[in-house]
Amino acid sequence: MLSRAVVGRSLLRQSRRYLSDAAAPPAAVRPVRKTVSPQEREALRQARKEQAAKVLQQQSGDASAGASSAASSAVHLSSKHSRWVWYISVGVPSALLVWGSNDENSPPAKFAKMIGLTALVTSFSEDFAKPSHDKLLPDWSQMPNVPHDIPVPPTLVLDLENTLVSSTWDRKYGWRHAKRPGVDKFLHDMAQYYEIVLYSPSIDGIADPVVTSLDKDGCIMHRLYRDATYYRNGIHVKDLSRLNRNVKRMIVIDDDPAEVSLNPENMIRVKPYTDPNDRTDNTLARIAPFLIEIVREGYDDFPALLEQYRGMDADEIADEQENRISQFRRDRQQLSQRGLGGFVRGGLMSNLPEPEMQPSNDYGAYGSRSQLTAKDLVGAAPPSMDDKGGFVDWVNRRAQEKEEQKMLKYEKWNEVMLRKQKEKKEAEDRARQSA
Repeated sequence: MLSRAVVGRSLLRQSRRYLSDAAAPPAAVRPVRKTVSPQEREALRQARKEQAAKVLQQQSGDASAGASSAASSAVHLSSKHSRWVWYISVGVPSALLVWGSNDENSPPAKFAKMIGLTALVTSFSEDFAKPSHDKLLPDWSQMPNVPHDIPVPPTLVLDLENTLVSSTWDRKYGWRHAKRPGVDKFLHDMAQYYEIVLYSPSIDGIADPVVTSLDKDGCIMHRLYRDATYYRNGIHVKDLSRLNRNVKRMIVIDDDPAEVSLNPENMIRVKPYTDPNDRTDNTLARIAPFLIEIVREGYDDFPALLEQYRGMDADEIADEQENRISQFRRDRQQLSQRGLGGFVRGGLMSNLPEPEMQPSNDYGAYGSRSQLTAKDLVGAAPPSMDDKGGFVDWVNRRAQEKEEQKMLKYEKWNEVMLRKQKEKKEAEDRARQSA
């Protein structure tokens, strides 16, 4: 019995050994285990993480594809509704705003006025459009270097661009400015009768050096630029009511009527000076006698005086003045030739020879006919013959005293301006010598 059990166990061990040897591959076919470094192990771990993330992203994309397709279909279905909503919320208010802005009598404009929206927008825009100060010029009593006992002279408002100077620009020299012919003499002569104000819509940083070079003798007493204008309908307009002077004693010399649209009755229009090579322009020389004459005659309402020259520019006004003087001289000559005196002169002088020299045209300093008044042509009225001194004599004396006082005031004003120019020249000479 024992021998059989031992034999069975040995046979079982042999069969197991045989099976294990048959299942095992041969020694030559077994792979050699490769040693992996820590860096390679980290790279493999990172690659597995990336692959897992891609799988998860793909699964989530497949899940949201259905939802996105449903949302896109919903957006496509509601695109027509959103378009109409945009038209109603943006297009309609814009159309109403344009309609109300272009037509003041339209229903949107009337509705805006009724609810006060127009007044609110106007008041808000006025703060930016109006001049920087309510009084652009100081009070006459606060003027430095001017005797305050002198009455306020008339105000002459001058434009700069295309009125006193012509500005051109090129790529080689940049901005260049040419003075209008006769501008130096014009400023010197006007300074004796007017308070000159330069009022320009140009920017002060650009225009002020030009004015300084133009007015070396200080004839211009005040300089106003763009910040002193009223911005209206895209144009910088000059507001004479803010100059702190009597508007009825102001004259504006300008080439653009749009810039004086607030006070067109005070304007004398000059033709624009745009060609710097034109040295035959004599507009300033021709209008100067007219400006001097209205001050000498003591007019207190310049707009009423300029009303009779409505629609005329400076050259046409000068022509009209010359025609009136010529007509007055012709009438005066015809009147002197009437009656017995004319008969005697005609009979006695008809046989006289022709004069060797033609009579002069009596031209003034500006190259135009001098503006003669009735006093210059006829002479002063004879003195009163009333020894007792009646009312007429008192009126004549009173008028003569007023005329003398006026002449004294003008003489004093001329002395002040001449002294001011002399002091400025002396200061420049001292600065030039010290330099």
